[in-house]
Amino acid sequence: VIMSVTFVFLLMGVLFESFVLPLSVLISIPFSFLGVYWTLYLTNTQQDIMSIIGMVILIGVVVNNAIVLIDLANRLRDEGMDRLEALMEAGRHRFRPILMTTFTTAFGLIPMAVGNSKLVGLAYAPLGRTMIGGLMASMVLTLVLVPLFYTLFDDLRVLVQRVMSSAFSRDGALQARERA
Repeated sequence: VIMSVTFVFLLMGVLFESFVLPLSVLISIPFSFLGVYWTLYLTNTQQDIMSIIGMVILIGVVVNNAIVLIDLANRLRDEGMDRLEALMEAGRHRFRPILMTTFTTAFGLIPMAVGNSKLVGLAYAPLGRTMIGGLMASMVLTLVLVPLFYTLFDDLRVLVQRVMSSAFSRDGALQARERA
């Protein structure tokens, strides 16, 4: 799990050309696990090796919705749009594709989730239920919480840039001396 989250983070760091903004995408992973646990609880399914495999798969799958949303917001901001306006526009344009990809994946997993197929004595139903629960929870929470955390982490990025520029620039050091 740690290795897959690390690889997702590094890949998004290269994609977004930032190591702070991918954190807003990684926020969707714990919320998908929230959906997994509720689904396993409501369906009275025990957590076994197949559900754990489903959780590892979810790490790569649930970040797709957040990546699509944040990537469009970044492109709109590069075109000169305000951050809040870019997030609203990205949410409007990516709402339907996010719903479509999530529902098609979830509906494709229904036969696995309700079936009783086994391989080497391990049932596939926990894997399907895990994936469906995680996808549904992450879809809902991605549309709400990822823009919120994007805003928070973007503010953090700007704050760190200001602190670093004032600490390491010549003018910033002179202003600090004058204030003292």
